[in-house]
Formats: sequence, structure tokens, C-alpha cells
Amino acid sequence: MKKIIPASLVVLATTSAFLFNNQPVQAHGRFYHYPFYENHYPFYDQYPARYCYPVAGWLIKEDPAYHPQAYADGYRQGRKSAENGESYKPRTAGGEFARGFEDGYYVREFTGQKHIVPDRYRPYTTSNCGWY
Repeated sequence: MKKIIPASLVVLATTSAFLFNNQPVQAHGRFYHYPFYENHYPFYDQYPARYCYPVAGWLIKEDPAYHPQAYADGYRQGRKSAENGESYKPRTAGGEFARGFEDGYYVREFTGQKHIVPDRYRPYTTSNCGWY
């Protein structure tokens, strides 16, 4: 009991000191004053502000299995793989490349590209920032 009373008095004193002796806090503004330039160049005493604006762009999604030479590339790599004596492994790219690789590996007739899928364009937005 003897320790509770002094402890509560200390807590009450510190709490009241924080509540009643507070000074207003002011954050610095958006401009910074340089003391060197104030006398010589009055319009240089303000630090420029930063601004950002949105910029739109296009992302190109290319499909590796359907580029214009996919079948020819697959056919050439399949022939080379067969000539080197490597065992046949299905290609993970799929599409025309895999079809050309299989035809080249088994020395089938070169039939050429059948499907061409155009690249897909996807819009995106980012921001570009500068100074006033």
C-alpha cells in the first residue's frame, strides 16, 4: 500500500505534464528556405515541388510457340536432335514449335506453319514524376 500511493502520484504528475504542457507541432512546408540564396536571389529560396502524372503504355505478350518461324525452328532442332542420337522428349513450348520438332525428329515431310497467333497487346498504367 505504501508503494501504490507514490506510484500513482508519479503517474498522475507525468500524465498531467504531457496533457497540459504540450506545444503545437508544425511540420515543415513543401518549400525549404536556403539562407545563402535569400539575399542574392529571392526567387530561388523555395525548393521546387514534386509532381507525378499517369502514363499509359502497352505490354506485348508474345507466345513463344506461335511466332512466324516456330515450325521451321522446331523442325530444324528436331532434325539436329535426331542426328545427335538424343532420345525424343516432347517440347514444353507446344503449338507449332512442338509440331515442327516432332516432324523433324521423325524425319517427316516439312509441312510448314499452319497457325499464326498474333501477339497480344495489354495496356498498363504507370506514373512518371518530375519537379516544378
